[in-house]
Formats: sequence, C-alpha cells, structure tokens
Amino acid sequence: MLSLSLVGLLLLSSVLAFAQEEVQRIPVFTTDVDMVSVAIAVHDRDGNFVRGLTADQFKVYEDGVEQRIELFAAGLDESWVDLPPEIKDELSGRQVIGLIMDASGSMEDDMPLLRTAAIKFLMNIPKTENLFVMDFDENIRLSRYSSDDQRVIAERIYGIKSEGWTALYDAAATFLERVYDLDGRKTLVIFSDGVDSRSTLGVSEVFEMVKLSNVTIHSIHFAGSSSMSRRFQESRFLRQLARETGGTYAQGHSLEVIDKLFDKILDELFSQYNIAYLSSNTETNGKYRKIKVEVDVDDIKIRHRRGYFGPEREPTKQ
Repeated sequence: MLSLSLVGLLLLSSVLAFAQEEVQRIPVFTTDVDMVSVAIAVHDRDGNFVRGLTADQFKVYEDGVEQRIELFAAGLDESWVDLPPEIKDELSGRQVIGLIMDASGSMEDDMPLLRTAAIKFLMNIPKTENLFVMDFDENIRLSRYSSDDQRVIAERIYGIKSEGWTALYDAAATFLERVYDLDGRKTLVIFSDGVDSRSTLGVSEVFEMVKLSNVTIHSIHFAGSSSMSRRFQESRFLRQLARETGGTYAQGHSLEVIDKLFDKILDELFSQYNIAYLSSNTETNGKYRKIKVEVDVDDIKIRHRRGYFGPEREPTKQ
C-alpha cells in the first residue's frame, strides 16, 4: 500500500512576477526556515481573473489566527493563453504538470473525446521538463516526459484502449507520491468518470496524501449517459479533490467546453497570487492546520488549498 510520512511543512512553490511590462523568470522563494506557501485564484462574479491586487489587500489566517505575510507575488497582467510562444517559453519556469487519464472499461464511450482533449491540452501547456502522463485501469502506467516530447506522448495517448476495472484512488495517490519531493508549481488534470472499483487505498487515505501535497488538482468529469443522481454521486471524489486543493471541477460534455476549461486552467496557472508566511503556531504535533485567505475586494470568489499538516518531531528526551 502506498503511503507518505507525515512530514513537516510543504515545499514552497515557485511564484510568478510580472512588472513594468518586462518578462521575468519565475522567482522561487528560498529560505532556511519553514514557511507556508499559498497560491490564490481570485475571480469576479463572471468568472474573470481579478488582476492588479496588492499585498495589503490580502489577509491569511491559520486555524483562525491571522498570520503575517512575509512574501507576495502577483501574476500576469494579461492572459497567458494569448501571449506569443517565445514569451510563454520565457515565463514557464519550473513547472510540474500531470495528466491522468481513466482508461477503464467504463470510459469506453468517452475515450475518443478524452484522447482528443488530452492531446489539445498537451499542445498548450507551459514548457517543462517535469511532465507526467498516466493512464490507468486496474493497473497504473505513469511516465515522465519533457513537454518537447509531443510526438511520443501523442502516440501513447492514441494507443490507449478502454478496458478493465478502475483504480482511480490509487492512480491519484501514485501521482502525488511521485511528485512530492519535486520543486516548482504543481498542477494535475484528471480525466475520469469518477468511478472506482479496484483501488487498494480508500478515499480517506488519498485525502491524507492530498493534504500533504502542494498540488492544485483540476478534475474533468466524463459523466456519459448517467442519470443526474448517479452523476452527482460519481462526481463526489473529483469535486472534493478540486475543492481541497483550490482547483476546479467541470463536466466534459464536449470538446468546446473542455477547450474553454483548458484556457482557464492555463491562465490561472499564471494569474494566481502567491503568498508565504511563517506560521505563528510553534507546535510540532503534526496536526492538520486550516488556511483561510481574505481579499479586500467586493463581489469576488477566492480559491486556494484548504490547509496543510504542521511539522511533527519527536519530543526531546529529558
């Protein structure tokens, strides 16, 4: 069974700065002390990104206690999707991007759409040497590529066949374990109908790993011809993954809908605000700590990861 040790604070993510109309490399917050990094997506009521906010408009709370923001970075002032390719390459920086595709028998009807959608997503991702592609049924097949390996990846995706049982929980956990020690901004997109029939891990065990990882998860639900009640039940795990990590959930009805979602995911990757703080909680009991971010702007929606596990150390022997 897969497992992760309940270690200390999560690795600090890379953040993006874009100032005075000059392209800059993505800076990385580095420090010798434990800090907590939070990526924040801010939208208006119409779902558009709210740009141009400043550090003094943000407040962050840990278990209800306000924390002092030590580091702050804003995202792009314009859409990443519309930038020229050469500018995109300069902005890409350190990215860890994952694509998980459900290839079980229950996905047979949706497989043509899934293949096409996966190829289109990979054609537009930021440049990265850490691109993880997984397809699974009751078995899990995970490979690491460079984003330049488009032809090899496309051949693999077109060769995927839909068959067998579904180990969705194990697949998500395998990716989280594989990228845990990697630096950089981490994004995972899951294509699945949400059904699990063969995993060794349970839902609660997967979410222990989710809380340990600093991965933003976007779920695309292929509901097929399921009834409304069954569709809601099958989407529960995918919705919860997105909600816990500050990602998004959507139903993959058509390529047009999925295309729009891809644009939003990629735009968000470079439009997020990133803050970092030193926790005022000095306990080393390894307990889960809840994070809440507030922004001093009316009529907005905020998404970010919900919390993390604090450090755990053996008590000093007297």
